[in-house]
Amino acid sequence: MSIFNKKKKYYFSDDSIASDTIIAFVLGGISLVAEIAGVISSIRTKGNVSEFMGVLYMCAILLSLCGIAFGWFGMEAEEGGVKSKRWSISLNIFTLLVPLFVIGLYFFVG
Repeated sequence: MSIFNKKKKYYFSDDSIASDTIIAFVLGGISLVAEIAGVISSIRTKGNVSEFMGVLYMCAILLSLCGIAFGWFGMEAEEGGVKSKRWSISLNIFTLLVPLFVIGLYFFVG
C-alpha cells in the first residue's frame, strides 16, 4: 500500500527566484500579449474595433496592477535575487503605461 501513500511535491521555482516574482512575470506577459492583440486588431480593422477590445485593455490594466503588487510582495521575500524582482516590476509598469498612453492618444489626438 505504499504506492498510494506517496506524495510528490512539485516545485515551479527554486530558491533562486521568488514565486511572487514568477507570478508577476506571468501577469505582465499576459497583459503585454493582450495589448499587442488589441493594437493588431485595431490596425486590421482600421480603428473599428468592438467593445471587447476596450474590455481587453481594461483587463490588461488590471493585470499589470496586480503584477506590480505581486512584484512588490516579491521584493519583500527572502529568496531570489533583486534583479529579477526589479525586472518583474519594470515589465508591469511598462504594460501599465502602454494602455494609458494609447488612451491618452485617443483623447488628445483623435
